[in-house]
Amino acid sequence: MQIRTRLTLQFTILVSTIVLMAFMSIYYFTAQFSEREFYRRLKEKAITSAILLIKVEGVDSALLQVIDRAKRDNLYKETIRIYDYENKEIYFSGDTTKFLNPESFDNVRKYGEQRIEKSDFDVIGVLFRDKGFDYVVVAAAVDINGEVRLKDLQTLLTFAFLVLTAVVFISGWVYSGRALRPLKRIMDEVKRISPQNLDQRLKESPYEDEMGKLILIFNELLGRIAKAFQLQKMFVSNVSHELKNPLTNITSQLEVTLLKERSTDEYRETIESVLEDIRGLNQLSNSLLELARLNREQDSFTMTRVRLDEIIWEVRDFVSTIDSTYRVEVGIHEMPEDEDKLTVLGNPYLLKIAFQNIVENACKFAPDKSAKVMLTLVKSELVVEVSDQGPGIEKKDLNNVFEPFFRTDATSKIKGYGIGLPLSHRILSIHKGRIELDSSPGKGTLVKVTLAALK
Repeated sequence: MQIRTRLTLQFTILVSTIVLMAFMSIYYFTAQFSEREFYRRLKEKAITSAILLIKVEGVDSALLQVIDRAKRDNLYKETIRIYDYENKEIYFSGDTTKFLNPESFDNVRKYGEQRIEKSDFDVIGVLFRDKGFDYVVVAAAVDINGEVRLKDLQTLLTFAFLVLTAVVFISGWVYSGRALRPLKRIMDEVKRISPQNLDQRLKESPYEDEMGKLILIFNELLGRIAKAFQLQKMFVSNVSHELKNPLTNITSQLEVTLLKERSTDEYRETIESVLEDIRGLNQLSNSLLELARLNREQDSFTMTRVRLDEIIWEVRDFVSTIDSTYRVEVGIHEMPEDEDKLTVLGNPYLLKIAFQNIVENACKFAPDKSAKVMLTLVKSELVVEVSDQGPGIEKKDLNNVFEPFFRTDATSKIKGYGIGLPLSHRILSIHKGRIELDSSPGKGTLVKVTLAALK
């Protein structure tokens, strides 16, 4: 079912229910008022007849019957009966049906008034006192006019309800169509967007309503999708380039070597060169696999209590084995008495990879091949600062260093693939940590990593 149809039906049901309840209330209160008014008239007729018969001299039963028949406002099947204090009938006019039983007489004398519904008649018994004697006056009639009025009212309300329901349905259909017109326009515009024109955006609404916010959200989504496509294209291009160079080198070296017989030293030199390229390819493939694994299985890594200072020391020892010229200086600022304050919740393997990439980059790009690592406890956070005296990073490149395969002009001549920092950034985001860069050309780089310490 389409939204327009569903909205129209819901609106129609809601309004129709309200109208139905209102009409039912009108009918109910009208019926109550009509009933009260009819009983009031019966009571007035009963008291009037009692006054004429009992209090007015010269009026007897025969004369009162003549007077009753002469009235022009008699009710349909009107009956008046008057009983004395011994419940003997002293006056009778109208229908021969007797409406009160002994119990009813007692109730009238006890409460002063008694209403009875008998067959089609509405009956009221009224207590009338005169000169110390109690009389019971009974008036009965059929409210034929009230029934006709109620039936006419019922017909009118039923017809009005059906007409109003039809009007509400048509109005709801028209206005829901108008309300959903911007949504239809959005759908048409979205249909025209394809991977070939991701730079196209939806026409913004001049109103700050839900549709306007929806358009803004769509445009932001399109921006993220366009960026993702751009990064994907750049990723494929960079991977192709990074794979092409070592493969080309390996192929050319082997082809040149096979052109003629070589000495053992020349063969060894070629094999070592090819082996170096293969190691580079292996490192590249491992980094790509780790990056893909992090994106795919970020919620499946086991988290335990990890001493961050121990991770830093292990990273220092490992980096030293990568290149004997690398020097890493580690320091802990104001070592806490409680060593548990140096503990974080994390995956030791991933944290080691993250800090290893950061420290290795610092050593790789620094002229003196050295890096300083400082661990500090700041309130409830552990801060690791890795600094070097390398060429630095320009401000325009700071926002891109966490993108895979991005390399600045100053580092493009140094062997690398541009995956280390993106991999570290992804690992630290999984650990709900922060990584910040402070760098400027010629002044080195400071990498600041912040992780929440366990209490």
